[in-house]
Amino acid sequence: MNNSGSHKQALFIDCSVSAVGDNVSGIPRVVRQLVAHLDAPPSQATFYSYTPVAVGAGRFHVHTLKQAANLPSPLARGLRTLARRCDEWLRDWAPSLERTIAHAVMAAGGIPSLGLAQVGAATAAPEPNWQPGDVLLLADALWIVPRWKDAVNEARSRGAKIVVVIYDLIPITHQQFFAPMFCAQFATWLQQILPLADGFVCISHATATELKLFAERCGIANLAPVGVFPLGTTFSVVRNGTSDRMAPILESLPSPVLMVGTIEPRKNHALVLDAFEQAWDQGSRLPLLVIGRRGWMCEKTIKRFAKLKKLGRPCFHIDDASDDDLIHAYRHARCLIFPSITEGFGLPIVEALAQGLPAIASDIPVHREVGREHATYIPLGDPDYLARLLLSIEDGSTVLTAPEPGTVHLPTWADSAAAIQVEITSLLATV
Repeated sequence: MNNSGSHKQALFIDCSVSAVGDNVSGIPRVVRQLVAHLDAPPSQATFYSYTPVAVGAGRFHVHTLKQAANLPSPLARGLRTLARRCDEWLRDWAPSLERTIAHAVMAAGGIPSLGLAQVGAATAAPEPNWQPGDVLLLADALWIVPRWKDAVNEARSRGAKIVVVIYDLIPITHQQFFAPMFCAQFATWLQQILPLADGFVCISHATATELKLFAERCGIANLAPVGVFPLGTTFSVVRNGTSDRMAPILESLPSPVLMVGTIEPRKNHALVLDAFEQAWDQGSRLPLLVIGRRGWMCEKTIKRFAKLKKLGRPCFHIDDASDDDLIHAYRHARCLIFPSITEGFGLPIVEALAQGLPAIASDIPVHREVGREHATYIPLGDPDYLARLLLSIEDGSTVLTAPEPGTVHLPTWADSAAAIQVEITSLLATV
């Protein structure tokens, strides 16, 4: 990066998807938090200015997270949901037809060409005043944005350096957990962005390794430098987390095993429910509390929750928990169980450990990276093993341990925003 003269580089952060709507989970939550915390005091700032931008009509435009340009109509939102459900149904019942439709849509320009994405910027908004050496941080889900490539190429032509945030490669490595059309769209975007980027920042070393392997498979010999930065959390300090809503639930489910995460197949709720049903059939009364919004391909899991409740099993699902609800659950649970088949990071593990709650996690590389020696690891796909562990936890023959509350450092979003700037500067210094 050129730091000579009076000009100090500006950082533009893409929020094409996060700027619209009120989604505060997943990638939109990360983007919003980075935007909120990037503007450090001048004595600490790496870049001169911080400006959110969003794609509109093939160009980046100055944007804010409070704007809601191009909000889809209720009809468009309904059509988007219907398209996703149809794609999932076709995958399960008519895969040949699904592949034909997916190929046709991709040939026509992919998912953005359908006009159903809740994205975009008002084209009346001003365009950035790009200067050579400025940085464009692609932190949002740009793969569903119409004409994203035109916008990125235009920024590059004006001298901007392109840095891409990679959260995970799960739609490529574990396609069975997503609608096929989404997987194809994500893979196309990643293949096209690889040669355009000047650097990549990943949220874990495991994701960085997967990115490098994917680039090798794509025949890209000179991949731009890859770095890693930590995600932040609002649970950075120990809090008691009082919650009027959670208190009565935890009275009926004292010291439950807690599971946190969106209801979707890769989160592996099926393994947990299978193991708990085995334990309950053997006389266990160990309660299970599941906190997570409904995601996709989750109808069977939701029906199992309802059936277990009807049978009187000590199982409860909350789909709209607040941060205070979640902190209260962390502070009053017996342990966390986080058995995901694949993850980009695994934030509930460190959130639990930071609150002094023991964590049980599936034995996958990213969980070992995140939980280190503090978590208990279980094999994937073995409900018998997990059932035995649950019974031994209940009868006291297995005692789970966790660090003392407050002894595990958990980065704040300010830490995360500072770390990503340092990583960007380091990566671009080598270009």
